[in-house]
Amino acid sequence: MKNLFNIGIIGAGMYSRVHISCFQLDGRAQVTWLASRSAGPLQAVAAEFGIPNTSTDYREMLADPALDAVVITSPPDTHAQMTVDALRAGKHVLVEKPMTTNPAGVRRIVSEAERHPELTVLECSCRHTRLQPKFRLVRQMIAEGRLGKVYHIHHHSAYPRTFIEYNPHGAWGMYKKSAGGGPFVDWGVYDLSFHLGVLDDAPQLLRLRAFTRGDLRDLSRLAPGSDVEQHGAAFMEFSGGLTYYYERGSGVYNNIPTQTRIQGTLGCLTLSFPTWDSPQVIFSHAGPRRDEPARDEVLEADFSTHPPVDPKYVPGHNDNRALVAHFLDCLQGKAAPMMPVQLAAKHLAILFRITKTR
Repeated sequence: MKNLFNIGIIGAGMYSRVHISCFQLDGRAQVTWLASRSAGPLQAVAAEFGIPNTSTDYREMLADPALDAVVITSPPDTHAQMTVDALRAGKHVLVEKPMTTNPAGVRRIVSEAERHPELTVLECSCRHTRLQPKFRLVRQMIAEGRLGKVYHIHHHSAYPRTFIEYNPHGAWGMYKKSAGGGPFVDWGVYDLSFHLGVLDDAPQLLRLRAFTRGDLRDLSRLAPGSDVEQHGAAFMEFSGGLTYYYERGSGVYNNIPTQTRIQGTLGCLTLSFPTWDSPQVIFSHAGPRRDEPARDEVLEADFSTHPPVDPKYVPGHNDNRALVAHFLDCLQGKAAPMMPVQLAAKHLAILFRITKTR
């Protein structure tokens, strides 16, 4: 089992810095290459983190036989070609979410990954979801039957801020061609990773009705010609009788706090699944007798075993360290990918139906 992996990072933006920091903190890997088309940020990030090799052409990095794995942090419209090239070069891949921007790109990635079963390909939407304690708590409660039969999920989250206001250098996130979509693609991969994952990914989508709007805030000053959705909602019907109301917004005129309700025949769980929100999960149930009024039981996820926070590059949460640790566990044969690209493809197919992406 290898103890020190050589890692290459593609991209020199916000999340490349996060990944580099997390690999260096883990200790099982060294970042030996950084590639970016933008020479200025490339040299600045390489100097900050002491990365010895740089290139404005990621294919030069892939030609290094000593390189074990690459992390793709560039805009989503570049992911498909880069993933295919990396796999053909014999490298393991950690690809940022969303893994690509359209169904054709999804098919390319999945097809190439299946040609290389000896290589790990991990998509990042397990970051705020399957790798964190609230997911494990909710999944265990459902598996133990404490909710009875889960028949409905309700999730909503909307806020005035847009992608570019969160990431000032992320203008690409405001265009469907480069980002794949707005909040439904940016955050939807996390939402479905959590909500379908706690049900062991068993539900299969049967029917969907949805709307999206992109004509709310005037974003011409920040992103001229922006064409991603700003607000929308979907009502979905899945196999097994499960229904799911799902609402997302970014750049809307109100602020709807993130909340998930998972409704079962014996009880309901209410929570906000992101790590930076409360660790509490409210379990509403009738107790031993179902004819009693519902009462609330406050549960709290145990974060004591989650990796420590790196306050400089991982402000407010430590999911990024957990993601990098999981990727390295996969490379060492200690774990199977929690978000293989085949499963990420299932989630993106639903989101592409909501946003009508072809």
